[in-house]
Amino acid sequence: MKFDKKRILKKFSYTTLIVLGALMTSAYVLRSVYAISLFEGMQKMAGTAGWKETDSDSVVQVGEGMTFEASYLFFKIGAVNFKVLGKTTYDGCVAYRLQSYIESYSGVPFVNLHATYDTYADSSTLMCLSTSNTVKDGNSWFFTKTQFDFAKKVVNWTQAKDGKQISAITIPFHRNYTDGVSFFYYLRRACRLAGGKRTSLNIPIIVDTTRSSVDLTIDEKTEPCRVEAFKYPIESNRVSGHINFTGFFGVTGNFVGWISADPGEVPLKADVNVILGSVVVKLKSIDKTGWYPPRATGG
Repeated sequence: MKFDKKRILKKFSYTTLIVLGALMTSAYVLRSVYAISLFEGMQKMAGTAGWKETDSDSVVQVGEGMTFEASYLFFKIGAVNFKVLGKTTYDGCVAYRLQSYIESYSGVPFVNLHATYDTYADSSTLMCLSTSNTVKDGNSWFFTKTQFDFAKKVVNWTQAKDGKQISAITIPFHRNYTDGVSFFYYLRRACRLAGGKRTSLNIPIIVDTTRSSVDLTIDEKTEPCRVEAFKYPIESNRVSGHINFTGFFGVTGNFVGWISADPGEVPLKADVNVILGSVVVKLKSIDKTGWYPPRATGG
């Protein structure tokens, strides 16, 4: 069936800005995207930041919530909230249910977006099992679902407008993928496992019908980072990379981000290139049990 390509490019939205950037963003894995087995059993002990684990994986803590704010020039254009809703079973696989809510602020002339993303990710690999999103565009609501059929090695992608299906596409795949939401947690866990060592990565990602990847280097150097959520500078690890596709508002190409230098691997800030220049994304608030951000030396 026919599908709206323009619509597909728009729907990646702020999830990309946050995930790919703040790394994020952040847009945050191992040297090889296939080295998934290394995720098992590799846990770092709590450091000076005062981390207290309440789940087997401290970077995917059930109940954790984060809100990021995106700014362009002097204008705050919108916010994204990430939430770990729970640990459950999806299609016979133990999975995390992850959610992201995206909203542009009123009065912004070039952005008008309200969307909810709901993702199920394999708890052991953080690769996407299924993801759906509901997006308001004008007076219409679009519902899009991407579901992996691992037995047949195909991705089933469907889209409906105001409750009526308008597109249905089947896409073959030969590797596992993250999506805009699971990427956020997949990258954080990878940063943790890198143990502060400079590491080059290529992360597979699927966005609607686009199968692509993000190249990046994590733990380039340690430096202080200031965000609205805290009154003092936080010790962070810098990351940078390249987005190999074009998303909402022209987000593509090079970006740089900062992640807390502790086992929590909390995305703090990102600078992302878009069609009109650069968007800055910063952590606005966080709800994470037992997490105390590491104060930067001399901060």
